[in-house]
Amino acid sequence: MSLGFRLVSADSHIVEPPTLWEERIDRRFADRAPTIVKGEKTDYFVVDRKEAAGRAEPGGGIGLLATKSKYADPDNCSFSHRGRWEEIPESSYDPDKRVRELDAEGIEAELVYPTLGLTMYDIEDREFRYACFSAYNRWIEDYCSAAPGRLFGIAMIPTDDIDRDVAELERCARAGLRGAMISISQESGKSYGDAQFDRLWAASAELGLPISLHVAASETGFRMTGNMFADFSCGFGPTMYTVVAMIFSGVFDRHPGLKVLSVENDASWPLAVLERMDDRWTHDRKWARGAHLTSGRMPSQVFRDQVACTFMRDRTAVLSRDIIGPRNIMWGSDFPHFDGAWPHCGAILEGIFAGVPDEDRRRIGRQNAIDFYDLPLER
Repeated sequence: MSLGFRLVSADSHIVEPPTLWEERIDRRFADRAPTIVKGEKTDYFVVDRKEAAGRAEPGGGIGLLATKSKYADPDNCSFSHRGRWEEIPESSYDPDKRVRELDAEGIEAELVYPTLGLTMYDIEDREFRYACFSAYNRWIEDYCSAAPGRLFGIAMIPTDDIDRDVAELERCARAGLRGAMISISQESGKSYGDAQFDRLWAASAELGLPISLHVAASETGFRMTGNMFADFSCGFGPTMYTVVAMIFSGVFDRHPGLKVLSVENDASWPLAVLERMDDRWTHDRKWARGAHLTSGRMPSQVFRDQVACTFMRDRTAVLSRDIIGPRNIMWGSDFPHFDGAWPHCGAILEGIFAGVPDEDRRRIGRQNAIDFYDLPLER
């Protein structure tokens, strides 16, 4: 790697081992604990083993997570839904092997998200969902504690019982987790500008735990057209709407210490809204409802002060960094997912960074993540 500095990934993942929930979930839900099942044609994940009992093997499996073949062929695009647990990189769930993976890739540290957990935000039984989230949080605490200063976990936090959810956020902060992922959208249709969420934003700001909106982690999903290529290409849409609504509803003005991160939506989407938000605020606030900005900042400045985005491969965002905000863009490898920017992260970034000054390379590839999460690493 010739970047001249060690990377910090703002978006990496583990793959939850099959026994995680069986071993850690609230005993009330032991017979429902999520797991990976070995099927005839593929291994597959079931969220509720009791509900899945006796059902036919589904058509889809864990093939998109079974990515060992990327080491031999980083450009491999032949993944399907079929795959076995043995084909998942061991560093996805073994922290000692994960550190060796980081060293091989020239990565000093990473923010770590779930994989299977991303699909759990739409669980209808909210008590069961909370039990699943809580069990995961305790597991990722142990996982990251094996490599202090290298692995920084992101908690899974629900938003349906704010008193309980704030208590879990506080517990996760005490345990050393560095951020909290919430659902991008609410199944109820409520906006995060609603006052019922203010205690969550206040706790996040006070604890210094940024809030993450990770693509696909939503009670409502992101599939809107029925065309998978269109939905995946525009998968940032729900997050964009949520962030813009939070800005105009005054969430960030009421909570100036709150920080929100758009994760794995790439980082170009703000180009579509930053100038337009300011224009609408200038021309429409005399008549339009929802004028809750009170700090005197323009919407684009609220974004640059308190919101950031991660990307895997987004040269458009890098070249537009002065418009989006040079401190509002940060790189993530998305390891170990099939479409992640790995292995050979440095070489991939070299192409994306072509013509970019060293100072900005270092900022985007390392420093912005350290600053955003106040990580105990050298800038």
